Amino acid sequence: MFFAVACETDVDLVKAPVFKQRLVITSFISPSDSVSYFRLTSNIKIYGELHTEEPLGLLSGTISDGVNEVELDTCKVGLKLSHEKMQIQYGKTYKLKVSSGNGLKAEAECTVPARKTFTIEADTFSVIKKMDPYGPFPEGIYRSIEFKVSFTDIPGEENFYKIYGKIRGYGRLWQGTGYLAFNEDNVISDKGMDGKSFTFKTDQNFDYFFFEPDSLFLNIYLFNTEKSYYQFHKSLIDYNDGENPFSEASPVFSNITGGFGIFTSYTVDSLVMRLK
Repeated sequence: MFFAVACETDVDLVKAPVFKQRLVITSFISPSDSVSYFRLTSNIKIYGELHTEEPLGLLSGTISDGVNEVELDTCKVGLKLSHEKMQIQYGKTYKLKVSSGNGLKAEAECTVPARKTFTIEADTFSVIKKMDPYGPFPEGIYRSIEFKVSFTDIPGEENFYKIYGKIRGYGRLWQGTGYLAFNEDNVISDKGMDGKSFTFKTDQNFDYFFFEPDSLFLNIYLFNTEKSYYQFHKSLIDYNDGENPFSEASPVFSNITGGFGIFTSYTVDSLVMRLK
């Protein structure tokens, strides 16, 4: 008779790193807004009980333009600044300080881009197409439009931009709003393009069916952004969530001292076209 004997050894569980709670701030300020919002949340655990957010308690904060400092008001997303209290002005630097009821503190600083004048030009190319013969309107036609937008970079300085479009249409059977993307990265730098003209086309044509004449409007928005705005959005685009085990994770850009997130700024130029 044979007996198998095995030894058993208790293995100590690996201790997870101590969780350090931090404030997470998300805020984009602009002179074109009437209210600036400061979204405040907490970082979450990546070990132990995952995806749980610790409560922050009562939130408070201030914003300063270097001369004046005002208290921020609480709101549903965290804190807010009515521009009646303090105007967000071109070319000024703003310092944000926030704190929570459980003792967390964080601060950040951003500089609004100076006022500049951009010449934005837009052009369209459209073709008439027939409806699907097996669709609900087999005898109908519709128009398919491609949009092209161009503007010239301000020379002699480092610039960062975001551009997008909005379509508003009104008709007998439908009305609504659609959005147009002009570059897949969403944000661009003028590196290698100083003082030159940028031209973008929509990735997909916009098809419309039931609009009355002169009832379709195109709004083009050109954001001139702070560098941190560009760095944050580029890092989101480049971020790797770990689905590929052979790739290295890319950290998301943050300019918050004592916490995480982004506090940055932009200015807006726009163009409105009525499409015939």
